Amino acid sequence: MTDDDRSHSLRSRPPAEPIDEEDEDEQADETNHKVFGLGISSAENRQPAYGQGVVVSLLTAAAVLILAIITVGSGVEGDPPVFRNTSPLFWVVSIVIMLLAAGGAQFAERTAANAASSVGQPGARTSMATAWTVPLVSVFAAIFLVATYHNQLMLLVGPLIAFIGTAGALLSRDLLDEVDEQSSRVASTIHTVIVHAVAFFAFSAVYLNKLDSWISAPLIGAIALLLILETLERAGIEPPRRLLFSVIGAWVLIQSTLSLNWWPTYGWTGGAVLLAIFYITAGLLLVYAEHGNVQRRDYAEFGVVGGAAILLLAVLS
Repeated sequence: MTDDDRSHSLRSRPPAEPIDEEDEDEQADETNHKVFGLGISSAENRQPAYGQGVVVSLLTAAAVLILAIITVGSGVEGDPPVFRNTSPLFWVVSIVIMLLAAGGAQFAERTAANAASSVGQPGARTSMATAWTVPLVSVFAAIFLVATYHNQLMLLVGPLIAFIGTAGALLSRDLLDEVDEQSSRVASTIHTVIVHAVAFFAFSAVYLNKLDSWISAPLIGAIALLLILETLERAGIEPPRRLLFSVIGAWVLIQSTLSLNWWPTYGWTGGAVLLAIFYITAGLLLVYAEHGNVQRRDYAEFGVVGGAAILLLAVLS
């Protein structure tokens, strides 16, 4: 090929089409648009559902704030501390608030599921409705801590626990059904952190009051039952097995509470020990539910980490 032919060939190639900067920006936005900067795919079609979850969380936090304002003060002498500044009416109102928070959370979850279905995303993993569990336990923990301490710090801490527990649980549950692996991994991490944080505050709230074993053990068991039910959401197993595994986990926590009540330690330390036991129990149950067996590395991950935490707490207490 002569130089003239080569020159003609190069000139005769159709020029590359110019890239429209606006189209490029739109493609970048479509690719990079994330929810709350967490690396999770866009969910603009479900924003109204997210908004409902936030509204439920804010209303719940506001209700806990009102209870905190009512209980703040020196109070009367009494044992356990949770009953010093409270009346039967306070607990009736508290139960109503917990039930409303649980119902509102479940309604927001159903709305989010319907919104996801309307845009062609997969529906709920199981037929068991458990979106209410973590919000219920988080509000219980917030109210119990508010009633136990009845000080000005609880004006901030109580509503914050209720809000983060409710909003975080609803957001992470909805994002567990994201299709891409990265989104699912991030959502699982958020879900795990929220469940364990709520468990710590709830266990500590009960243990701080040094209630009689016939009261504290069933309370801890009920908390564990609800939170393990929610933890097993990721396994996608049928409701009967899910309930059975949760009952097993609750039984472990009940027995642990009965033993722990003989240990003269501080309330927050006792809550941390129960959290470590919950971490081991819920983690192994989740692995077994997902894979049908538990391998050595799973025992090492949960048993060694949880056991080391318990040993450290025993030494430091």
